[in-house]
Amino acid sequence: MGATVEVMRRAGLAGRKTVCQRTPTMIDRRLLTRGLLTVMLGGILAGIAIGADALPASNSQTDRAEVLTPVQRRMQQKIAVDFRETPIEDVLRVLARQADIDVVKSPKVTGTVTATLTDIPLAEALNNILTAHGYGYISTENMIRVVPQEDIFEAREKIVSRVYRITYADVAGVETALKKFISPAGSISANPSTSNIIVTDMESKIAAIDAFLQEIDRVTPQILVEARIYDISSTDRLDLGIEWSAGRRTDYGANGIGAIGGASMPVSTDNRTDPHVTGLFSGTTNKATDMDGLLRFGVLNGSINIDALLRAEQENIRAKLLANPRIMVLDNEEALINITEEIPFQELTETSQGGSIGTTRFKDVGVKLTVTPHLTRDNMIRLRINPEFSIRTGDVVLPGVQNSSPQPIIAKRVATTTTLIRDGQTVVIGGLRKQDISQQVNKVPLLGDIPLVGELFKFQGESTVNSELVVFITPYLITNPELTPREQEVLGDTFVPNPALPTTKLGKGLKADTEP
Repeated sequence: MGATVEVMRRAGLAGRKTVCQRTPTMIDRRLLTRGLLTVMLGGILAGIAIGADALPASNSQTDRAEVLTPVQRRMQQKIAVDFRETPIEDVLRVLARQADIDVVKSPKVTGTVTATLTDIPLAEALNNILTAHGYGYISTENMIRVVPQEDIFEAREKIVSRVYRITYADVAGVETALKKFISPAGSISANPSTSNIIVTDMESKIAAIDAFLQEIDRVTPQILVEARIYDISSTDRLDLGIEWSAGRRTDYGANGIGAIGGASMPVSTDNRTDPHVTGLFSGTTNKATDMDGLLRFGVLNGSINIDALLRAEQENIRAKLLANPRIMVLDNEEALINITEEIPFQELTETSQGGSIGTTRFKDVGVKLTVTPHLTRDNMIRLRINPEFSIRTGDVVLPGVQNSSPQPIIAKRVATTTTLIRDGQTVVIGGLRKQDISQQVNKVPLLGDIPLVGELFKFQGESTVNSELVVFITPYLITNPELTPREQEVLGDTFVPNPALPTTKLGKGLKADTEP
């Protein structure tokens, strides 16, 4: 302890030597503490000074230096060139050779260059030459790409590839549509067997294609089109109780095909018995006096029952359901309902020897409906309907033709209409009217057969039957592959053959028949 006190005092009293052999007092302890602090502080300051001298000087320019690619380093070389109306391909070739770099030129880059450059970096020279002509360049790690300035942003954008699986839309149609989206640098390929489309393009283009496919690759709505074809007849005034919209008459030419507009034209007013009219539109017509040329259209609310609507004041109106076809069709696709029978007739062809050869031909008689539904954004259904009604009214023998068989006379009505209705509403088409007048003879059994006297027990008179062909068309929207209970009820046995049509229940005074 005595030696320690001596050192600290020497340090604290500038070398004063004191030899003392005694016990340290409180003052000695304080001096010892101050000496230790002084020695420690001095050592720290000396170490800081020595460390500062040992560290190398900081180079701020070295810290800020950028790491250049090989191409960028070569672009710093200074060059001297002189061009006079030199094609730009040759200019790029000279510059690439001087700097020992690879240059790729876009086919859009054309023209000539006139420039004199002395002792300037290649990067500056190339930039000035290209900018003056509306071009620019993109520097990659190993080469330079020269493109038009408007393509620089696209050229720098990242190129990606994506595979799209088309679920609902037509693959070929989607491929055609996507070709309008891709850039010149992009590519597209489709595999119809797997419904895959591979697109390679810039990220911005891929994003636009994503949004486009989300809009078009959706479940296509299906629409069930149901048609009911009635032959409604009455021995009195025919009143169906339907609120018809303003109709337009059909003007007919010699072939029986009409154009909308004009006045009605009776097809036949001759007395005749037509035993050949059988089948779908059979009858016992002796005189066809009225073939109204007016095709009428109406719209029924979805809550109205078609059978209940077929009503009239008369007790003698009959409604015969001729057909009840149903067809499922995609949105914007055409559905054809053809309910006709073929009427045979002979077509004669004259030969060179003066004779004739007969060939059997057929004409269709009945109802043809072409319906094209389109679902709007507010779930309305726009129907484009092309009805074609035809009926056989009689036969005619061609004058001046030997061995000519009777040729059928076909009355035809053709119209086109477009209507906008709700799901479940019904479009009604009527206007194929006919008035049949037949002679009837009634007699008292046995007494009416007595010669001479029997005439007193016979009663003769005319029977008039008014008939009209009416078609009800009802579209039902089918939105999901899994049918709802309502859709199942609407579809019924659409996909299963129905051998017998149900009996139609009509309103008061109406009788309903079905075609056997």
